[in-house]
Amino acid sequence: MPKAWSTREKEVIRKNLLNEGKKLFEKYGLQKTTVSDIVNATKISKGSFYLFYQSKEELYFDVLEETEREFRDKLFKENLNPEKNRRKAFKSFLNQLIKLLTTMPLYKQINASNYELLLRKLPEDKLKDHVQHDQEDISKYFIYWMDNGWMRKVDIDALNGLFLSLIHFVIHRDDLKGASFEASKDLWIDAITSYLIIEEDGE
Repeated sequence: MPKAWSTREKEVIRKNLLNEGKKLFEKYGLQKTTVSDIVNATKISKGSFYLFYQSKEELYFDVLEETEREFRDKLFKENLNPEKNRRKAFKSFLNQLIKLLTTMPLYKQINASNYELLLRKLPEDKLKDHVQHDQEDISKYFIYWMDNGWMRKVDIDALNGLFLSLIHFVIHRDDLKGASFEASKDLWIDAITSYLIIEEDGE
């Protein structure tokens, strides 16, 4: 990076890239937003942009990660609440997760085609780190439920894989070809809840 930039200036530029990138991606989507749009909004050169990010897809991914951090802990804490009926709480958690994926501006635009494009453009180590951190953050909630006897004890890696398959199901929701996404979603939620969640006395 240019020596004229201090550490603080670099932090400000990166923050601006995330903020302005989010606005552009939400308004125009990943494919229609260009690097030129981003550098015009942040008032830096294209050369400077590529000192921070290898591609607009890498910036998009960082914006997604920031957005995800904002709602993830809140989602888990509010819905995985053992004071509620366990099955209702778990179903509420799954429904809220899918709702966020299908209604939040950044997430709802991700379909099968631009998801594949995103994966191809991202550095492999960045993807691996993201998956690892996601699994670690999610696992702590599931392990807590298992340790307290509210959830069946299953292999945590297999459970993480199951939730990754849910994300893929949502991403490919336009490919169901005649099947009802809502009906399929409800069946998926009922099946996994019935298997994982241990019934309370009186249920």
